[in-house]
Amino acid sequence: MDWSLVVTYKGEEIFTSRGKWLYPLFELEDLFKDHDYPRDELDVVEKVAGQAAAFLIARLGIKKCHIKLISDKAIPVFKRFGVSFTYDEKVPLIQCRTEHILDKDMSLDEAWQILRRRAGRVHGADVVIEKLEVDFHREIIISGLDLEVKRGEGLIICGENGVGKTTLLKAILGLHPISSGTIKIGDLQVGSQIWNRNRHITGYVNQERVKGIFPVSAAEVVEIGLSGRKLSRSVIKERVEAAMRRTGSLALANRSFHKLSGGEKQRVSLARCLCQQARVLLFDEPTTFLDPKSREDLYKLLIELWENEAPTIIVVSHDDNWITKFKWEVKELKGGKLC
Repeated sequence: MDWSLVVTYKGEEIFTSRGKWLYPLFELEDLFKDHDYPRDELDVVEKVAGQAAAFLIARLGIKKCHIKLISDKAIPVFKRFGVSFTYDEKVPLIQCRTEHILDKDMSLDEAWQILRRRAGRVHGADVVIEKLEVDFHREIIISGLDLEVKRGEGLIICGENGVGKTTLLKAILGLHPISSGTIKIGDLQVGSQIWNRNRHITGYVNQERVKGIFPVSAAEVVEIGLSGRKLSRSVIKERVEAAMRRTGSLALANRSFHKLSGGEKQRVSLARCLCQQARVLLFDEPTTFLDPKSREDLYKLLIELWENEAPTIIVVSHDDNWITKFKWEVKELKGGKLC
């Protein structure tokens, strides 16, 4: 048996994969994006299904399946989500780490987020910082700092004013010199020549402190994300429009950026990051000048973006009521290190 997953519809084979692990199910997910097959009329045969595969099968909306080799951990997941199943052979456990990292009571979306990140189906890039030291006005404010954020993950950094949160973000962006240590975005070391040619992979949304008077439209702010890129005007227009539509800011395109509300500016700034196709997004106190509704709107937009495009996101914030809404790891910057 050289196949791992076969799907038929009305007796016709519509999908076959010989892929390993969970990749065939992710390939099937891609197929379903383009073809709206009625899930209750599909016949699915899976070679091996543990708990992780059971979550993905249920999330795909599949109503019935036959498993050649099933694990005990898959059964309660199938039953919980109403998936009818039969099997040839049952084992207590399949030797795969995903059998242990999931909880049978997780929601389908929670499990999917974990699994697709493990499968590398994310837009984000790893952020790895080692033994970082940064000074500000000849005073060392970051010392021996280590940090690793896996691609597609989200992280909150909190801490008192003046501890160096903004300086850390600017060091990641290459906008603040470092005394020692290394910062890597994906395979690129910040400050290297190759990184300088690809710095667009990191996007930055800061808090809007100053009321500017320079006449610039919202669309022109978004287009800044493509500065230095050799693209035709038609491609630039297409990217700007797509990014603004994605963040719900297209209606603001011709308005003066400096006359927008705080929430509108954040949407436009985020569109700029999407326009430049940033893989790592850095947010510096994004809710500082936002009203409660705008804070909630920004939260929903970030979560939607993180769930769908899966960039790596690092948010610096002291807004406890806002950051507790995220189910992301929280680290405190204190004494020059992250706790």
